[in-house]
Amino acid sequence: MIDQSLEPKEEAFLAELDHYVNKWIAILNYDSEDQVIVGSGSSIREARRDAASKGFVDVTFFKVPSPNQLFVPSIGTCET
Repeated sequence: MIDQSLEPKEEAFLAELDHYVNKWIAILNYDSEDQVIVGSGSSIREARRDAASKGFVDVTFFKVPSPNQLFVPSIGTCET
């Protein structure tokens, strides 16, 4: 059986996402456990500007879906 319980750090990050529903966020350290939101906006351009104004340019962007939406990440393309 797979343990799907969240670490406290993961729970805190998910709770923080509630403040950004339907917004774009800029995430620093996306591939690590130390990820932090460093910018946001109603468009990816606004999120980029917000992060850059704070000195963060090497970030990952993500649009936070509404809790009522199903999010299915794209893993790649399928050629036929």
